[in-house]
Amino acid sequence: MNTKRSSTQSLLPVDSIDWLMDEVKQQHTLSTGRTHLRVFKVEHPVTVFVRASRCRINIQYHELEQVELHARLYNAFGLRFVTEQDDAGVYVIVKRRRLLGWISRADFLLRVPHFANLAFNLSPGTIKLDEVNGIIQLPPVLQEAPVSIQR
Repeated sequence: MNTKRSSTQSLLPVDSIDWLMDEVKQQHTLSTGRTHLRVFKVEHPVTVFVRASRCRINIQYHELEQVELHARLYNAFGLRFVTEQDDAGVYVIVKRRRLLGWISRADFLLRVPHFANLAFNLSPGTIKLDEVNGIIQLPPVLQEAPVSIQR
């Protein structure tokens, strides 16, 4: 076990120190995030479109006829955040700004009705589904394949 000697404590495992430093960084990051809550009343059928860059999306299903978006934007000055609604559905767009966007990111909690269709265009991003009860079909990822010609 790797250990480091501290002036106030005898021996601490390195893993404990790393964990503590990660917690401090996370608390500092949480304090600098900007939060948004958007609620959209919807009817069946509805599609939720998300176009985002450097984001994590947590999806929860509920019985209400509304889409709830809880967004936390970290270093929000580097992001453009837009939400819209029309007859076709709800749109969430988060784009990174050209110069400052590389240090920004977004975390979403998206609460949707069970009848909602979901469409994502992420570059890059992570999607997490909570407490799914039923069948989920994921079509192939639509992206351009790199083309290489060898001679």
